[in-house]
Order: sequence, then structure tokens, then C-alpha cells
Amino acid sequence: MTTTIRKIFAPASILICLCVISLLFVELYGAMPEAPAIANPAFKYWTRDPVWDFAKPLMWEVSLLLGPKDRGFIRRDVVDGRTCLGVHVYQDGANDAHNWATVHVRQNLRGKAVKQLFEGTLEIWVYPTFMHQRYQNSAGDPENVFGLEINNGTNLLWIIFSEQASQIYQITRHLVVVINTPLNTWSRREVSIGNYCSEAGWTLPSEAALIFLVGATKGAPGEYAGFFQGIKVISKGPH
Repeated sequence: MTTTIRKIFAPASILICLCVISLLFVELYGAMPEAPAIANPAFKYWTRDPVWDFAKPLMWEVSLLLGPKDRGFIRRDVVDGRTCLGVHVYQDGANDAHNWATVHVRQNLRGKAVKQLFEGTLEIWVYPTFMHQRYQNSAGDPENVFGLEINNGTNLLWIIFSEQASQIYQITRHLVVVINTPLNTWSRREVSIGNYCSEAGWTLPSEAALIFLVGATKGAPGEYAGFFQGIKVISKGPH
């Protein structure tokens, strides 16, 4: 009798598991004809980071690049009534070996996801709190950053959101695009990653890291914070 019950309930248990997985997939990605490029794009689901011992969005990885007395962390914040990803950095300005204090929140994309990212339009909600600054040296290197990084292992693209005139500048294998965005309020921005990379002469990579980034160099000490509410790729429609 026990064996018969097991034979009946084992397939039923498998079916229930498959239904739960399917529902979770729809909840995470939405009912779409194809999986989106970015998983958990609105930071709805969180888990514990085993390395840094704080909460992080599910499917995203966190890297802290800090000097001995710099600080950095992420958390789920509520800003102007919106639940969001908050990225926080303190740069102590000490003359140590670490020029930058940065926090990266990264998702690695491959294959079709990269193609969607580079051929579509990236829609993002951002809340910057500080102005982007550059050093007055010959290269005009950045002093601080709030925005996105696209890293294909060879070249870097920074999309910076700051309340100043939009501009593009380039340093070695590093393209910086500043998009005019008001401080201390939520703004929706659309970014064509593929267009910027094409203009820089970069080819479509097979994989790339999509990174939320906040940081500052030791020449610009202080507290920095920036907030992201959601991000998604709007696929190019049929011709």
C-alpha cells in the first residue's frame, strides 16, 4: 500500500515543483515570448551576500573596492516613496594605494542577453545626489561616478547621470557618457548602449558585465550615495 501511494504521489510532487518553478519564472521575468536580458530588473527579490554579509538583489553580485578606511555598502532604500537599490560609499581621502573607493552591483550577461542589450534601448530609473566632477589634468580623469558601467573585459563604457550638460569624453579604452539628469529627484532615462559602443569602434562582445556603480577618488573625499529603481531592455521592434 505504501509503495502504491509513493508511486502516485511522486509524479504529483514533480508536477507541483514544475508548476512552482514556472510561476517563479513568470514572476521574475514576466510572461514574455523570450527571457529578458536582465534578471530581477526591479530588485524585487533579495538574498544574503555570503561574502559581505549584507542583503543584495537576487541574481546580482556585489564588489567593494575600498581603501583601509573607506566604507561601502548597498541596501534596500525607500526614497521619495519608491523602494529602490541604494548604493553608498565613503571615500576617506587618505593617500593610500587605493585611488578609488567604489561599489559595484553586477550582473554578467552572455549570448542572447548581450545581443539584446547592445541592439535594444536600456530604460533606467535613477536618483543622483551629487555632481560628476573631473580633474583639471590633461586627461580630464573623472573624480567621481554615479551610473552604469558596461565592461566587456577589454573596454569600459560609463553612463553617468549628473545635473550638467550632456557630454562624451574618452580616456584609454574607457568611454564616458554624461547624461543630463537633475539631482535629488527620480528620472527615467533611455540609453542606447550599442550606439555608443559602435561610435567608439567596439565590436559586439560575446559577454559583458552590466554594473551599477557609485564611487569617488581620494582627491574627492566624502559621503556619496545614488539610487536605482529599475532597469530593463526595450527590444528593437521588427523592421
